[in-house]
Amino acid sequence: MNEAKKPALDSPSYYLHRLVALLDRGAEKILQSQLGVSYRRCLFLVVIQERGPLTQHELAVCLGYTDPAVSAMLVELSEDELVSISTSPEHKRKRIVTLSPRGTEIVTAARRILDEHFAELLDAAGVDSGHYGQLTERIFRTLLAKTGRA
Repeated sequence: MNEAKKPALDSPSYYLHRLVALLDRGAEKILQSQLGVSYRRCLFLVVIQERGPLTQHELAVCLGYTDPAVSAMLVELSEDELVSISTSPEHKRKRIVTLSPRGTEIVTAARRILDEHFAELLDAAGVDSGHYGQLTERIFRTLLAKTGRA
């Protein structure tokens, strides 16, 4: 018996990846137009706010980027006065990264703006935001545990 092959477009993982890609592109446009900052830069700032102060290497690990990529971005963020970089008093070769007051303002505004847009999207789709948040967090924590990043 020939079982009909399920089209890729009916796959939850396909829709999830497409959703994330569209959300990322939308966030880029929104943040550029309203705050003049890229989504990628904002992700750096969010991680620094959540985990900081932290070393440049710790930031790279948190983001899943290489040390040179993080170093290059930190130069830009520092020039724009969004982060402060200092030498570790314990280990002179380590650089400690903290969010500047301006960086904190950007993160606060970006979170508010993106959360409002996402809430509008969920409402338009008829999705309960509380339930969606619980499911997303459960999946996220399960993935972290499976990958040893919990």
